Amino acid sequence: MMSDNEPKFEKIAENLERFKDFVKSIAKEPIYGLLDTLREGELASDHSVFTYVEALEYAIDIKLKYPTVKSTLLKLERSSKGLVITQVFIDNKEKIVPKKRGYLGRKVSAKKLDEELDDIFGNDDSVVIDLPQK
Repeated sequence: MMSDNEPKFEKIAENLERFKDFVKSIAKEPIYGLLDTLREGELASDHSVFTYVEALEYAIDIKLKYPTVKSTLLKLERSSKGLVITQVFIDNKEKIVPKKRGYLGRKVSAKKLDEELDDIFGNDDSVVIDLPQK
């Protein structure tokens, strides 16, 4: 008998494998642009709880403006003050979408994640979420 959680865990495992492949693919790229995004990304207002729905809604808005976007990468940083979530976008060539300085994305500070997003991250600090394609 398959529990309700098994499909979710399969999706998490699939995303983890895709993330590992993605990291290998960008390992040769200069990292300075990504660091600019991490340092200077648009910092949204402080959230008490950052939700999966918020991350997905923002990603879909970006996808509408940039049709080559196929997924979003979320990176989680924990500190004594709370969480910082960096959200960047991956195009159909498996590259992080650039902008004039750094990469397209944002940073959000929060006290905690909602249950769904917390489950998606599990014990990882980064996840890739595929976006709906037309």
